[in-house]
Amino acid sequence: METLRTSKVQEAHPEDPSKIGCVHPMEDVLRMDRIPHIWCPGCGIGLAVTAFSAALERANIDLDKMSIVSGIGCTGRVAGYVKLDSFHTTHGRAIAFATGIKVANPKIKVVVFSGDGDLIA
Repeated sequence: METLRTSKVQEAHPEDPSKIGCVHPMEDVLRMDRIPHIWCPGCGIGLAVTAFSAALERANIDLDKMSIVSGIGCTGRVAGYVKLDSFHTTHGRAIAFATGIKVANPKIKVVVFSGDGDLIA
């Protein structure tokens, strides 16, 4: 079965189909120079970022019209791991920043990654 990912790899390596497994499945979304991530084993943030990246791949969302906002703490590191326009904000201000982005450009899809302490602040 050919998927979007498989076809991208075939375009990159049309001469050698054996290289299909040589490309990270989230290469279009994640900054590969930051992998492996810094989150603790058992922490759900890495899983959330993986699920988010997979959803972007499946949905074929235009990554140039996507923005990530993250606050502080462990979730604040998410902005540095994605190849999207991203903003690492001050404590408790992720939603306000995201709202400002959406007001300034309603065509952009904005996602906030934030922890409980940051959202409650």
